[in-house]
Amino acid sequence: MSPENLDLGNSALVFMGIYLVGMLLLGWLGQRSRKEKTLRDFYLGGSSFGFFVLFLTFFATQYSGNTLLGFSGRSYQQGGSYIASVTFMVLVITVMMIYAPRLFRLARRFGYITPVDYIFHRFGSHPLRILSVLLLCWGLGNYILEQLVAMGHAVEGISSGKIGFMTGVVLLVVVMLVYESLGGMRSVAWTDVVQGVLLGIGCFAILYILLTSKGGVPAATAVILETAPEKLQVPSATGIRTWFSNLILLGLGVAIYPHAIQRIFAAASLKTLRRSLATMAFMPLGTTLLAFLIGFIALSRFPGLGALESDKVTILVLEDIINQSVFTYWLVVVVFSAIVAAIMSTADSALLSIGSMVTKDIYKVYIRPASSPAHLLMVGKVVGWAFMGLLILMAWVSLRTESSLWFLIRLKLEFMVQLSPVFLLGVFWRRFSARPAFLGMLAGTLVTLVIWGGVMFDLWTNRSPLGISAGLWGLAVNYGLCVLGTLLPLRDTTRVEPSSPGGAI
Repeated sequence: MSPENLDLGNSALVFMGIYLVGMLLLGWLGQRSRKEKTLRDFYLGGSSFGFFVLFLTFFATQYSGNTLLGFSGRSYQQGGSYIASVTFMVLVITVMMIYAPRLFRLARRFGYITPVDYIFHRFGSHPLRILSVLLLCWGLGNYILEQLVAMGHAVEGISSGKIGFMTGVVLLVVVMLVYESLGGMRSVAWTDVVQGVLLGIGCFAILYILLTSKGGVPAATAVILETAPEKLQVPSATGIRTWFSNLILLGLGVAIYPHAIQRIFAAASLKTLRRSLATMAFMPLGTTLLAFLIGFIALSRFPGLGALESDKVTILVLEDIINQSVFTYWLVVVVFSAIVAAIMSTADSALLSIGSMVTKDIYKVYIRPASSPAHLLMVGKVVGWAFMGLLILMAWVSLRTESSLWFLIRLKLEFMVQLSPVFLLGVFWRRFSARPAFLGMLAGTLVTLVIWGGVMFDLWTNRSPLGISAGLWGLAVNYGLCVLGTLLPLRDTTRVEPSSPGGAI
């Protein structure tokens, strides 16, 4: 079974065309609404987002093609035990609610624009700044690549196979780059409002249908019990360790996404930020839970799919319900549009973060310090377009090498999570200084790289020794060096406290 079997007709293409034109219009309106040609206005929307916009841009950005395609595919592969994925995003918001208010206060006081602004101001270390940019851009690059792969699958589905994988990727990327280049974060956030509404309506409607049609979860459980009973077994000790490993990896890694941190900086007030995050804590019940149920029910209806094929189980489940009524037909159209919306809202935010960090934290500091804001904005846009061109090529490669979405998710998070100490320890522990932060981050990255590299060069076969991911082995070394290095009586002259005006941006 394939996307060609899903016949949504021309109405779906017309609906999607109207949606894309609307995104371009919002990009133009975002450009018209710019108050000044500064980095703060372009990359943070002037730090003026109220509750409605901030919540929906958080929602649309955090729940992406990974959720509705990658997570559902993983649910299909793992079975009932993947219900634990609902706790992943709950932990993400919990971690953000711990450190985000303090980081917001620092951002307001010292004018941070990028996450690395905070890192350099807090620690005053050039090596740490450069390593942070490299790791964050690596993570975001893989993150966007995940979205492009999901984007290709979604467009194939909504066009009933008339638009190919790569054609769909290029089409949506061009639309996304145009509206982002026009209005920056303001345009991205406004499009996120539309995308967030679509995503919310689609997710909760499909959740209702899955729970009430064809016997729902009880019927699916009965079928799985007969055809694949191992998918309903209690996890082994290794399986439980893997669950905790993924919980920590996603909980800490996703909580420090650069584009999420920049939304912390973009909040109009601390009260607005707290309300938005508190509301976000409830969203996994309608999003991550939906992704789990899609994969679980697909396991009962479409057995025998491989790892790459399982990334399309959402398409297969939607195909299964499309002909129930006119209502379900249009509901499926809306859901497919929501999937595309979720993908675009995440990819554009990640790309904007890459442009801001390369421009402000590398180009302005080390290449052309005297650059004007207008020149920096132009450089940021050029970086974004060039970077996206490279990632389109990588999407084609990933399709040829049959890399699953879950593989790309791990590839991103296991390295990006190495930055968590500088945020989770840095905002609270005044003694934590640059030398242990840099050594911990570097060592954690190298440990992770060695474990991944050993698999690539056939030195060993397991990226998760004892069921614990490579990134967490690296993170354990990372935190250990950070804590021990800080407690040792060594003077670190590179440290800059947040309260020191000399370290301000």
